[in-house]
Amino acid sequence: MTSSSLPIVLYAVPFLAALLVAVVGWYVRGSARVIAVSAMAMTATLAAAVLARVMTEGTLYTPLGGWPPPLGIALVVDRLGALMVVLVSGVASLTVTGSLRHVSQELPGRETPYYSCVLLVTAGLIGIAVTGDLFNLFVHLEVASLAAYALVAAGGRGAPRAAMAYLIIGSAGASLYLLGVGFLYAATGTLNMADEARLVATADPRLVMVGTLLIVAGLGVKMALFPLHAWMPAAYQLAPAAAASFMAPLVTKVSAYALIRVLFWVHGEALLRTGGALEILAWAGAAAIVAGGALALVEADLRRMLAYSSIGQVGVVMLGVGLANTAGMTGAVLHIASDALVKGVLFLAAGIALLRFGVSRVDDLNRLRGRAPWTGAAITVAGLSLVGVPPLAGFFGKWYVLSGALQEGRWMFVAALVLGGLASIGYVFRILERLYFAPAPEHSPPGEGSWLAVGACLVLAAGIVLLGVANESVVSTLVLPALPEVGP
Repeated sequence: MTSSSLPIVLYAVPFLAALLVAVVGWYVRGSARVIAVSAMAMTATLAAAVLARVMTEGTLYTPLGGWPPPLGIALVVDRLGALMVVLVSGVASLTVTGSLRHVSQELPGRETPYYSCVLLVTAGLIGIAVTGDLFNLFVHLEVASLAAYALVAAGGRGAPRAAMAYLIIGSAGASLYLLGVGFLYAATGTLNMADEARLVATADPRLVMVGTLLIVAGLGVKMALFPLHAWMPAAYQLAPAAAASFMAPLVTKVSAYALIRVLFWVHGEALLRTGGALEILAWAGAAAIVAGGALALVEADLRRMLAYSSIGQVGVVMLGVGLANTAGMTGAVLHIASDALVKGVLFLAAGIALLRFGVSRVDDLNRLRGRAPWTGAAITVAGLSLVGVPPLAGFFGKWYVLSGALQEGRWMFVAALVLGGLASIGYVFRILERLYFAPAPEHSPPGEGSWLAVGACLVLAAGIVLLGVANESVVSTLVLPALPEVGP
């Protein structure tokens, strides 16, 4: 390991910027957005520097306050953590910058608390990615969650009720996670992930099994893993469009990363297979693929449809994790990245459709026909990636998970992936049919939405194409070296 202060600086920038926004934003008009965008850009730059350094020097390590673990808390950034901070900071920077006009339209006079909460969510998600301590992970999970509840509550009619449901269910998930950590602490006497990985094999297996299942359930709630998904559709439908475009690509994906981190870096594949946690995850993932796809297929509201789609895509990730072979894990990591980019495009575009054209339902997307060609192009790229059309990024994540299921001879999981793929074809082509083939009404306003929003959509869409075209290089240089030791 290489000692470095970069991980703490990476976390400190958005966290301190959130405090700065909360103070300065009340006194200097317009400063909140300037501070937020600047902090996001700085965080993304630091994340790229962290990834570059990890690839050349190995894992970065920072004991907080100079106290070495297990007494102190350590920040640890390996290749997988570095990939996640690049993903979080990059997508967050683009979605926040792209939705500047949306915030002005939806939340006039409330920009300061909005940007402060956005920065707190970003800091919390980065903290989850870089921490080496199970309790510290819980702290960052709650920092991100509490700010996310506030972002949802800032929406219009019905949003406070959706935020309250999100808070209650999310708090239950956090409690389950914390209870699971308590069981693991009782079994091993430590909260440091590296120490726990060393001690867990000789600990009381009953305590370890109960703790593991509680952690799986708690993080399953946070990532909206079926059937623990009840909070998500209303939250993403009723939140402000700017908040939804920021949260939807990242919150559930980082929770999935946290589960991968705890299961494979603390417990290890061999211990997990004997406890049954991986089998539970695989079946829950398969059920999520089918249920999420089916619910999205029959949904009329655009953002609610995208939320159900996210449930299905989280299922793909968890199926790959549950298979616990190299192909499945590669697919899981790739799909976290690709779906973050896809949902960034689609939720930003949904914000453009709502705030520029007054469109919230799929059937009304024909109002964009011929009037928003660049937005439509970005939606098309993201939608085809969601279906799994090569060479876009979404194809490769699903292909690797499918390969992992075929390697194991798990035909029910193969069938779930096929059914989920057919459902995604159905709901994506519902969108494309309205965009390109339904007649446009004459009274629809001409012109694209905010150029920042459209530009962010196009950059994210370019990322989808680039991640797909460069897939072989990304897998060989970034993903495979970052994976835990699993079966072939």
